Amino acid sequence: MYYSIELIRLISVILITFTHIRHNFTDGAMFVLLEQIPLYGTLILSIISGFLYSEITSKKGGLVKKKTRSLLIPYLIANIVVIIPVVIAHFFGIDVLNRLDVGIELITNGLFSISAAPVNPPTYFIRDLFIIFMIVEVLRSRNYYLLVGLIGLAFFGELLLRYDILILFLSGVVLSKVNGIHQEYFWWSVMITVLGAAVCFWFQIPFEKHVLSILFFILLINWKVGFMDVGGYSYTLHLYHSPVIVVLFPILYA
Repeated sequence: MYYSIELIRLISVILITFTHIRHNFTDGAMFVLLEQIPLYGTLILSIISGFLYSEITSKKGGLVKKKTRSLLIPYLIANIVVIIPVVIAHFFGIDVLNRLDVGIELITNGLFSISAAPVNPPTYFIRDLFIIFMIVEVLRSRNYYLLVGLIGLAFFGELLLRYDILILFLSGVVLSKVNGIHQEYFWWSVMITVLGAAVCFWFQIPFEKHVLSILFFILLINWKVGFMDVGGYSYTLHLYHSPVIVVLFPILYA
């Protein structure tokens, strides 16, 4: 078992949590810590997902059924538990949404995220990841029922909300395939990745964060670290940290 994966996953989810913490910093070290570094969380999680798919999930069957249980159902629950109090508050004349309207849009986008992030914003990653696994299953098993669903989603909304998640997922798959070579030529891998990030930065190619996320991953993935299985805890934190923070902040500021 890659215990380093558990460590990387926990770090990534904590970074994502920081993106929803309100602050008044506009520059300096605290601004970088609270505003810029947390942007790497989703990117690193995308790489982890691709790596684990290649290492474990690709060797098993029933991909969509398993991902429905582990991704789709938790995603729906995490958004329903936000929608219910939002609707109740609306009936009492309290509107707490600033991005969605209480109506059909709350179902199409707020719950199912047809063309925009859901009412529980961080769960858009879970939504996109589930779609990626559907695409993988279509390519693996030629499941045309899934293909029809994907075409319908692309026609009526957005197939993926962030295509860089797909790119980094594929990067994780590639890193899994070449992990043996990477271990043998570790420092060459590091130097090539650093060079790639430098090229992106110098020529203002908007992928330096993605390359640096890959660098962070390859630095830690084969680290022989003693750690615990925190997958369930980090997943729960990912699903529910945003609504908890939204509720707690007004109380703390009061």
